[in-house]
Amino acid sequence: MEFKSCEDVVLNIMSTGIEGLDEVLGGGVLSPSTTFIAGTPGTGRTTLGIQSLCVAARKGEKVLYVAISSKSEAMIRQILSRFSFFEESINIRTFNVSSVERDPLTMLVELGNIVSSLKPDRILIDPITPIGFGFPEAERRRFMYSLNAAINEWNAVVCFTGTLEPSAVKSNVISDIVDNIIYLSQDLGIHITRRYIELMKVSGMSSIQGKHTFEIGTDGIAVYPKDIAQADYSINASGERISTGIPLLDEMLGGGLFEGSSNLIAGSTGTGKTVLGLNFIMEGAKKGENGIIINFDETPKELFLHASNFGWDLKGMDKKGSLKIIHTLPSALDPNKHMMQIKKAIRETKAKRLFLDAVEGFDYALVDPIERKQHIAALSRTFINERVTSLLTCLTPKNKEHQKMCDIQITSVADTVIMLQQSLVSSGLQKSLSIIKMRGSDHEKSPAVYEITSNGFVIEDPSCRKKTGP
Repeated sequence: MEFKSCEDVVLNIMSTGIEGLDEVLGGGVLSPSTTFIAGTPGTGRTTLGIQSLCVAARKGEKVLYVAISSKSEAMIRQILSRFSFFEESINIRTFNVSSVERDPLTMLVELGNIVSSLKPDRILIDPITPIGFGFPEAERRRFMYSLNAAINEWNAVVCFTGTLEPSAVKSNVISDIVDNIIYLSQDLGIHITRRYIELMKVSGMSSIQGKHTFEIGTDGIAVYPKDIAQADYSINASGERISTGIPLLDEMLGGGLFEGSSNLIAGSTGTGKTVLGLNFIMEGAKKGENGIIINFDETPKELFLHASNFGWDLKGMDKKGSLKIIHTLPSALDPNKHMMQIKKAIRETKAKRLFLDAVEGFDYALVDPIERKQHIAALSRTFINERVTSLLTCLTPKNKEHQKMCDIQITSVADTVIMLQQSLVSSGLQKSLSIIKMRGSDHEKSPAVYEITSNGFVIEDPSCRKKTGP
């Protein structure tokens, strides 16, 4: 893609080569342009820059890595070769860190000669913050403006890295001369390190603001953008209904759930939320509709065993590819990565039904209740946009169903809310189901009695006192 400035200078959009980062940036970076990759030590600034260079080199671009370091080129190559993305063809030039601190002008002249000789398409200067470190601030600013003037002649995609705290980025002269600022940070938790990437400045692109997560592995960096898409309700405006797999529940709902809707099952422990959700998935299987189950507590093996007690062959469905199970431990959950996994699974399986059990799995990773609600709302929008009918479960404290629907108050984002309750009566525990709300449809207002049997979720028919199951 190309853009033309008012002076008819052609600006191309170039991919960064980093999974997810192009999406955050609105497509990539403009060429020519300058980008400052800032952050605290250990956040992956060099890895991000080098990976981008290597991917570009593999595609045939000429790239230059300028290392401000006390290490030799041979040692730098040896260190970088540990990454699977490393490309031997990249040009590396080193400048001694103590020399550039004292005499940055000599370095600028030498670098200019190197660029004139190589004519690279991309350049990474890593790091830029030590250059002229010993100079008074006014002289250092003058040098940076001289560097910027030189860069404007290079006609390349130029990236700098630098070690700076977030508060110091805005006041640093580098921020004045670059087009984009990418800031990397990390939270060092007891059990897991969470890494974040955010855009502090972007020129000429429609970017996604906010904190996005990323991971670093031997294959390099993968960025998981924060989802901010709006729901396209026109996609599911047909008003078609789909069966829950429980005939009397379909009747109570006015003919079943709306196709493409997002629906919530709330109830305390032991009320049968999971069984109802599995019933919904199995009904889809009968109709040839692929399904997805997202859970946090039961492993796939445990879920297969649980379902087999009702005669449901989830294991066979999984082997055939008609069912995809996404199981993640809450302590290891990256919500943005999880969202991308779900989208990928929906598209690969062409799933029509999805069961998420339970939303409390997000409590560990998203401590703030507002952030949790926003994430689950984003999930709901994703399901709508992907044309998937979803059931989500939510745990309510025992005997407090009416006072507190669920801990993170997500009922407002659901199209339908079904409440499951149980109480002690003379004959034992009695379970009842109530439809609290259903957008765009009339529904049964009175509760219905139900049981969990070997056939699954069974609602008692109030008219003839017989039981009707799946």
